[in-house]
Amino acid sequence: MTMRAKTKSIEDYMALGYPFIVVPFHEDGFVGYRAFLLDIPAVESLGTTPEEALHDLDEAKREWLSFALKKGIAIPEPNVDFPATMAYSGRVTLRISKTLHRQASERAHMDGISLNSYLNEAIRRGIERT
Repeated sequence: MTMRAKTKSIEDYMALGYPFIVVPFHEDGFVGYRAFLLDIPAVESLGTTPEEALHDLDEAKREWLSFALKKGIAIPEPNVDFPATMAYSGRVTLRISKTLHRQASERAHMDGISLNSYLNEAIRRGIERT
């Protein structure tokens, strides 16, 4: 006699603790926050506050899980290697083209700051834009 593995319920999946991110969001006149699950990109929500976006994310997760279970869609397990759980040294080795290196160095010099400070600021601005 073969034993069948117990199928997880919505509540089982809801309790798994999927990693999420909440970021500022503005598009088409809406200004607020977007929350989404890293492991299930289809699950996202918007809110005027981070708390509202998170509350709505829980509802969106429940709806998506219900849909996936009914349709037999594979539901991924949470990623245990989520970046927020990892240790960070603050050190990154990055290879860039010689031209980009020169341009960034020139801009940093013109701004009177180190290349490291210039690149930190450029990355921060890029992250904020997305």
